[in-house]
Amino acid sequence: MPSRNLFAAFASVNVRIVNPLDGKSSRRSVLLAVGSCLIAPQAFAQSQALHFLVIGDWGQASDQQRQVAGAMGAVASQTDARFIISTGDNFYPRGVGSVSDPQFQESFEAIYSAPSLQRPWYVVLGNHDYEGAPNAEIAYTARSTRWRMPARYWTEQMDVSGVAATFYFLDTTPIARLSNAAAFVPMLGSSDEAREQLEWLEQRLSTDTSPWKIVVGHHPIFSSGNHGDTPAVAERIRPLLERYGVQAYFNGHDHDLEHLVHAGVNYVCSGSGAMSRQVDPVEQSRFAYADVGFASCALGAEALTLRFHDREQAVIYEAQITRG
Repeated sequence: MPSRNLFAAFASVNVRIVNPLDGKSSRRSVLLAVGSCLIAPQAFAQSQALHFLVIGDWGQASDQQRQVAGAMGAVASQTDARFIISTGDNFYPRGVGSVSDPQFQESFEAIYSAPSLQRPWYVVLGNHDYEGAPNAEIAYTARSTRWRMPARYWTEQMDVSGVAATFYFLDTTPIARLSNAAAFVPMLGSSDEAREQLEWLEQRLSTDTSPWKIVVGHHPIFSSGNHGDTPAVAERIRPLLERYGVQAYFNGHDHDLEHLVHAGVNYVCSGSGAMSRQVDPVEQSRFAYADVGFASCALGAEALTLRFHDREQAVIYEAQITRG
C-alpha cells in the first residue's frame, strides 16, 4: 500500500517517525510537534475527564467511512465517550433533499451503529449540506434519538469536574460567502444572516465566564490542506477567538487530520471521515495526516488531551492543550 502522508518540518519542530501498527504494515505516520506537544501515549490521563470524538466530511456510505466508523466504535467504547461532534459536510455530494431522505439511514444510522456511538451527535452544517436542504438536517433532530442540530448555530454548556465548558457550534458557510474567495458556494440565505451570527458570537463570547471555550465550525481558519485557509472566516472569527480566550477551534472541510497553533489558539481539523487529500504543512502546523481518521478528546478541568486515530483506531498523534 503506498504512503498516504505528506509532511514538512520546520527548524523549531521536532520530528518523530512511528509505526502505529507495530510492524504490521509499511505505513508510517510522522508527528510534528513543538516542545511538549510531542508526548507519549497515556501521559495526560485525567480522572473524570469528559471524553468525546470529532469527525467530519463523512456522508458517503463508502468502505472507508465504514472502516473509520468501526474504529470510532472501538475508541468510544474504550473511553466511554459521552458525545460525538461532526464538523460538517454530513452528506455527499449535495446534502439531503428532505427530512425523509434515505441518506439519513444509509450514511448515518446504518454506518455508526456501534452501541458506543448511540450517544448525542452535535452536528454542524458544511458547504455540501447547503447544496441540499440544510433545514432538513435541523428537522431531523426531532426524529433521531442522537442527532443534535437545534438551529444553524447554538451553544451547549457542559460540566467538567466542576468546571464549566461552553461549546459554540457555528454555521460557517454564510460567513465564508462574505469573501469573493467563496463565491462558488451555492447561495442560500443572505449576508445579513452571516452578520447576525457574528454579532451573536461576539456577544456570547464577551459575556462568557466559562474557563473552557471551544468553537466548532466547518471551514478552516488555518489549514495545510487542499482548500487552505478560508479568508472571510479567518478575518471575522479569528480575532474573536484570540480576544475572548477560546482554547480550541475544531473544523472540517479539508480532508485530513491537522493540529495547528497560532496566537495561543489551537486549530484542529478532523475532516477525513470518509476521504482524504494530500497536505502541505504551513507555518502554524504541528501535525498533518493525509488519510482517513478521526479525533478523540479528553477534556479535564485543566487540560484537553487531543488524539488522532487512523482507520484502524491506532493513536497516530497526541498532544495536550492547557486551559491557560
